[in-house]
Amino acid sequence: MKVPIFVCVVFAVTAVCADWAEDAWQANQLIPEAARVLALKHSKRMIGLEKIIGGHKVDVKNFPYQLSLRSNGNHICGASVISRNWALTAAHCLYPGRDIATITVRAGSSGRLSGGQIYNVTQIVFHPQYDSTMFDNDVALLKVAVAFSGPNVAPVLLVPEGYEPVEGVRSMVSGWGRTLTDLNLPTMLHAVDIPIVGRTTCTRSWGEDLVTANMICAGQEGRDSCNGDSGGPLVSGGRQIGVVSWGSTDCGGPLPAVYTHLGRVGVRTFIRRFSGV
Repeated sequence: MKVPIFVCVVFAVTAVCADWAEDAWQANQLIPEAARVLALKHSKRMIGLEKIIGGHKVDVKNFPYQLSLRSNGNHICGASVISRNWALTAAHCLYPGRDIATITVRAGSSGRLSGGQIYNVTQIVFHPQYDSTMFDNDVALLKVAVAFSGPNVAPVLLVPEGYEPVEGVRSMVSGWGRTLTDLNLPTMLHAVDIPIVGRTTCTRSWGEDLVTANMICAGQEGRDSCNGDSGGPLVSGGRQIGVVSWGSTDCGGPLPAVYTHLGRVGVRTFIRRFSGV
């Protein structure tokens, strides 16, 4: 994605301008414009909120599917191992297209900067109905040149087609998301346990036009995914149910985060067609 090198990013009511490289910019929270306006109305001061909001450091051995998606060696998003040669991420992390020669994933490491194994990505497949304006069908597949293997690397099971999350069910989201009080990404993997937010509650918060049938919502005040976690896995009952897609710039605030719904027929058909999963 080609963007200006100099950008001014708004985190709720605080403007932070910096001469960031393109890859650092990509780790910022992305959100549909209509949702951004709504989120700003709900924003609050964010003192003390950081990373995977309300979470803690975790060992990748307990999250062996977790990947760091990288461009030119820099973390830009999360991803998850779903088979020997395929990984899953959010389409917006790479859309409309980066030089595939620069794209890799790091697997098997709790650290963002070292450890584990680096895998070259040889193919990127976007959902054919991905809507970059509304973030509908926000999912993409990554094929690696060499099969995933080694310590602390294993695929996560996906929920079956037709799965619908139940409000209040606990789920786990993980990643190396950006802190809100520090523009640097955390070096160690974090995770937080969050509840599923029912569709009625979520659409009441965001509006029916913004939350499509291909999305699910999760989170609570003080517990949330955040900038840099995009593309990462939302897991419940040992199966991945969602992909971090978008949310409020006020991470951990009153508005739930929104995830790509992996139980939807159109999403699962797309994944199965290319990866066989």
